[in-house]
Formats: sequence, C-alpha cells, structure tokens
Amino acid sequence: MNSRHIASVILLLFSLTLTACAAERKLTIWDDQPAKKWDVAYPVGNGRLGAMPLGLFPQEKILINEETIWARNDDTMVMPDSSFERLEKIRELEAMGDYQAADKEFTKNLQANIRPNVYQLVGWVQIEYQNAAPIKKTYRELDMRTGVAKSVHTLNDGTEITQKVFASSPDDVIGVTIVANRKIDVKVSYEGQSRIDNGDIVISGAASRNNGTGTRYESRIRVCSTGITANDNSVTVKASREITIYISTATDFDRTNSMAVLPDGWQEKALSDLDELKAKTPEAVEKTSIKDHQEYFNRLDVDFGKTSDDVLAMPTRTRLKRIKDQAADDPDLIETYFQFGRYLLIASSRPGCFPANLQGLWNPHVSPPWGADYHLNINIQMNYWPAESTHLPEMHTPFFDLIRYFQPSGKEMAAKLGMKGWCMGHATDIWGHSRIMSSTAYWGGSFFGGQWMTFHILEHYRFNRDRKFLEDNWDILTASAEFVESWLIPGPGEGMLMARPACSPENSFKYTDSSGNTVSAAMSAGNTFDQFMILQVFEDYLEAAQVLEKQEDPLVKKIKAIIPKVYRPRIAEDGRLMEWRLPFEEHEPGHRHISHVIGAYPGNQINLDSDPKMRDAVMKSIEGRLKRGGAKSGWSRAWTIGMFARLCDGKRAHKNLIAILEKSTKDNLWDNHPPFQIDGNFGATAAVAEMLLHSHNNEIKLLPALPEQWLNGHITGLRARGDYTVDIEWREGKLISAVIHPGKNAKGEVSVVYNNVSRKISGDRITQKATLSFEDFRSIGHD
Repeated sequence: MNSRHIASVILLLFSLTLTACAAERKLTIWDDQPAKKWDVAYPVGNGRLGAMPLGLFPQEKILINEETIWARNDDTMVMPDSSFERLEKIRELEAMGDYQAADKEFTKNLQANIRPNVYQLVGWVQIEYQNAAPIKKTYRELDMRTGVAKSVHTLNDGTEITQKVFASSPDDVIGVTIVANRKIDVKVSYEGQSRIDNGDIVISGAASRNNGTGTRYESRIRVCSTGITANDNSVTVKASREITIYISTATDFDRTNSMAVLPDGWQEKALSDLDELKAKTPEAVEKTSIKDHQEYFNRLDVDFGKTSDDVLAMPTRTRLKRIKDQAADDPDLIETYFQFGRYLLIASSRPGCFPANLQGLWNPHVSPPWGADYHLNINIQMNYWPAESTHLPEMHTPFFDLIRYFQPSGKEMAAKLGMKGWCMGHATDIWGHSRIMSSTAYWGGSFFGGQWMTFHILEHYRFNRDRKFLEDNWDILTASAEFVESWLIPGPGEGMLMARPACSPENSFKYTDSSGNTVSAAMSAGNTFDQFMILQVFEDYLEAAQVLEKQEDPLVKKIKAIIPKVYRPRIAEDGRLMEWRLPFEEHEPGHRHISHVIGAYPGNQINLDSDPKMRDAVMKSIEGRLKRGGAKSGWSRAWTIGMFARLCDGKRAHKNLIAILEKSTKDNLWDNHPPFQIDGNFGATAAVAEMLLHSHNNEIKLLPALPEQWLNGHITGLRARGDYTVDIEWREGKLISAVIHPGKNAKGEVSVVYNNVSRKISGDRITQKATLSFEDFRSIGHD
C-alpha cells in the first residue's frame, strides 16, 4: 500500500471518529427567559401533532395543533363553467397588447375574490404551578438531537422543576413530564370550555370562519401522578414530585376523501391513543419517541468550525444579536441554524401525514397570516428543497401524497379551462380546492402551481433511483404534461409555442398603452417563469419515459417533437435574464420573487456549468434584484443563498446566509417573512447543502461554494443524485477527504469534481464506498 492510500485510510478512520462523536455534541437552541410571544417558543411535532411550550412560570401555556383542523367556508371553490370562454377573452386582449384589460377581465370573471380556507389550532394547555415560591431563574431549550423541549425553573426556596415536552410519533401523543426535587402542586386544564370524562380533560369543537364549518375535533388531556383530583374542567395534583401529562387529539377529517367526513366514532382515537399508554412507563414513551426521531435526524452531521466557550455560554438570542451586530466568530450557530431546518422538516412532515404548510405545523391563530395555507408558487415547494439533499427522503412523501390527493379537483379545474390533464392555482388548502383564489391578477395569474409541484417527483427519483416510484407516479407526470401541452399556443412572429396568458408570480410590469400612458399590468405571454416550467415538465416527462421504457407512448413522442418549438427565454440588452418575453420595465425592480431564474435553481433547464452566457445573465438578474432592494422576505433571501450556491459563489452565498440571520430570523431561529413563515428555514438549509455539494449533470462536485469563513470542518450524510451518500472533510479551506457511499440503486459511472478537476468512479468502486483525498486531485496535475 503506497503512502497516498495509507493517508486515505487514516483520513477515513478520522472521519468515522468524527461521526461517532457527533452524537456527543450538544445541538440546542436555548434561552434564560420564557418566551414572551408564541413565535419565539420552541416547537415540537410528530408530523400530525404539534406543541409549543412557552416556558412560563407559574402559569405555563402549551400550544397544541393538529394538522387537519381547517375551516371550510360555504363559498364554491370550483371554477365556473364559463371559465374557458373567459380565458379565451383574456388571451384575445393579451394578443392585442391590451395587458391591463386582460388583467381586468381575469380579475372580474376568472378569479374568485376569495382566499383558501384557514388552518386553526386545537387550543392551549394550561399548567398552573400552585403554592410555589417566587421564580429565581428559568432555563429553556430545544434539543434537536432528541426532539425534546425542556424548561427548568429554579425557585427562591431551592425547588427545581424540570418540564419536558415532546411529540411522539410511535405513540401519536404529546407528552409532558414534570419532575421536581420537592413535592409540588399543579393544576392542569385546557383554556376555554372543557369537561371531565373518566378523569380526562376533554375539549371538543370545530374549525370555523365566516359562518362556515370545518374539521371537528376532540382532544384529551390525561394526567398521571399521585394525589390527583378531577374538578369540573381541570385536574389538580397535590404533593407530587413526578407528573406525566399526555395529550391526544382526533378529528373527523377523512384523509382519503376531502369531500367526506369520518362517521361518528372518530372520537375514539383520542381515547384509545391514551389507553394504549397504560402499560408503558413515561420513561419508555419518551425513549421510544427519541429513538424514532434520531433514526432520521442522526443521518447527517456537520461542523463549520470552533466557537469559543464564552460565546457558547450565551443564549441563542444573544448569539443571534451578535450576528446582527456583525460578529463573525460563531460557526456553531450556523450549524445549529442549518440543522434546525432538518429538525423542523422531521417535526412537521412525516409519512402518512399532510405536508408542512406556510407555518409548518404550528399556529395559535383562528385567522393566521395568509391562512397558513398551501401556496403553490414557491412556498410549499421550498418546504421540501432540503428533503433529498439532507437525507430526509421519507419526509418528502407527504408532498407526493398531496399531489395525488389534488388530482380530482385539479383535473376538474383543467377541464373547466378547456384543457387536458391536471393543474392547480397559486394557492389552496387541505380540501384541495382548485379555484383561482386571489384578488389581483399578479397573485392569481399563475396556472402552473401543480406543475411546479411535480418537479419534486423527478428530483426524488434522481436522488434515489427508485424505478417503482416513477412507475407509481407516471399517471401524475402524464396529467401534468397533458395540461402543459394543451395550454401552449403559437406566439407572434415565428409561432414559437408559449404560455398565454402568463404572469411572473406576484410581479407586474410597466408598458405604454394605446393612449400613450405608462400603466402597469401582470398578464402577458411567454414569460420566463412559465417557459422554463414548460421545458422542465416536458424534459422531466421524457426522462421518466426513458427510465420506464415508454419512449414509444404517443404523448411521449408528441412532447419530444414539441420541445424544439417551445419559445426559450432570452437575455436582455443589459445582460440580465429577461423576466418577460418583451422588454417591459419592472414595476418593482426589487421584487421578492425571482421566479424567472427557476430554470437554473431549483430547475435544471439552464446548465450553469456549460452555458456561460446564461450563467452570466442569471447572475446579473440576481445582482440586479439585490441592488434594488430584493430578498426582503425570509424565503426570498433563502432562494438567493441557494442561487449563489448553485453559481459556486461561496462569498456571496455566505453573505446572504448572514443576511437571513440578521434580517429574517427570530430568537428561536424561526424564519421571519415577516411575520413567521417556515419556508425560509427550509430554503436556507437546502442552500447550505448546495454550498457544500453539487450533484448535477452526473457529477458530484465537492465544496463548490465553500466560504472562507468555514476554514475547517466536515459534513457527513449529505445525499447526491444517483443514490450516493457523501462525507466530506476539509482543513484550511482545502479538501482533506471525501467518502462516496453508493446506495443500492447506484450504477454506471460518476465523476467526482473538486476545484474543476475530475476523477471518475466506476466498476468495483461504484458498488462500495470510495475514498478520495486532496492527493487524488493533485495527482492529475492540480495543486
């Protein structure tokens, strides 16, 4: 064995040591005061149930959510029968160049001036610590390695009370354990009207808004301890040192049919979930919950460098403020922020559940911002950007289930518009309503929300190479392609195929009308967002067809013939990627949406590695947005980080990562749109993964956007397309080692690239882990 191979073995052993030690390092968000507002508390969740303890004393409050509790208005949520005629009128006006009239026709006759239904809460659990001494100090934390939120209250008389809150997926309950070093008195209740049933505190209700009815629910609190007394609507515990509280919730929501509800008897789930815990100790319930959480969370570990013990001793909010004050010596906080995105996805999106909404799973409002609904023009998609790359593919499955769940209503929408296949508007709710629900054209004038969702089907396949997954979703890919194909019409001039009408999501432009006035509008034809969407849907369909050997299917052959006729976005005179087909002036130059770069990221229709002109155009578009005040919202900043990471610009990716912490992050590290909106957390986590690893164009690119601030570090468990898992270690800003672990579906040949030098892995090395070091790249002439 030569010296280079010996060095590789030593480095591999060192990497394995780092992985083994990862679980020993704390990974917590903590504070030395209670949460003054709900949106700085620490969230726990099991995908279906969520909880947020505020850490208050002596009157603790814990928010409880269940994912299917949504209001349901009586308003009709389907497209009117006249939709096709209205669409044709809009197309006619757009073709005449009367864009503002097209907007007005859309607003008056095609959209519905309503919004999706809203997500609501179960309620607040109240824990009153009675007859207690005054509080001396409070410590609360979220341990992301265990999924447990803990509060420790130290009282003036020496009493110490430790409260833990967790959301168990195996047992499908919220658990609260209270342990004190002295006997304490506690009163437990649900805020609002409740009752006692066989010793449990029970609250029943229904989601409602604007006289509509929605999901009915029943939630139970069971208190386990000694010295228990049940009152009219509460339970009191006297002189106990250990108290366990379990919260269960059942609803009448039918997960197989949104038009139906479960028959009476659905309430029994809340009771049976609690009864099944009788044979289990509190320690066993908590241990099982932690083990289940760690099965997912522990797949990936990261280290961006050393933070001093003095800084680590500060509460997270203080460390975040230091970042806002330009401190640059806390890489541990960046690690925590990155891992928090993974934690939130595990907590808010589990197999068998619905996907994370605008607020993930957590909401204290009857009327939350934007309804905490499903926005389909960036937000729900961004929620799942980190699912594959950060080793959480199971958390992606609720999103795929939602796409299938939306098929009936989406097909009805397409038919009402006179089209084939399946589509969705820009926003919807848990009921799958497919009506265009907006009040202006620039909000509602996006018809490809469903198509953007289907991007994720091919992405999941690319990472896992699961042929059966493609087979199972071929019908959805077909329906998506059918809609796009039927939506296309020839444009002016050469007759290239384009989307008409089309809006660049939530943006508008200025133009000169027939009277010579400068006016604003949103509706046009062939905008860049829609054209890249069309190309992505078609190319994805052909890719899936090749895998499934369906190249001779009639629609596949038709799509293949159509692609060369699709209008392709162009570069403006100033070098930027055009947002609209015509050189319109931007109404808001610093707009938060950067949808016209979707072809570069997260899409793949612009090859940034081999098309320098389009690469430069994308770069100038992002620079132009930022120069004019863009990236104001958390999710917009997250997309910007990801774009610079995809462009291999570590300096500006890091600059914008710091900016999202400075401008759009709350004390508990939640994203601040403002207000709180969870997509920015997920988008930023995906962007950090993109800084460390690219896996496009059948190559694995190591440390493509490593910033100088992360001088020494490692990451283990990153996922790469082709079914690979990658561990990377670097020192002094240079690669030390990379271990490529192939999955069961990895095959063929893959290039591993570092600093523009490529090494091919094939043959025997594709079936077992391959270790590369800096020397491997030096050996072919690179230093």
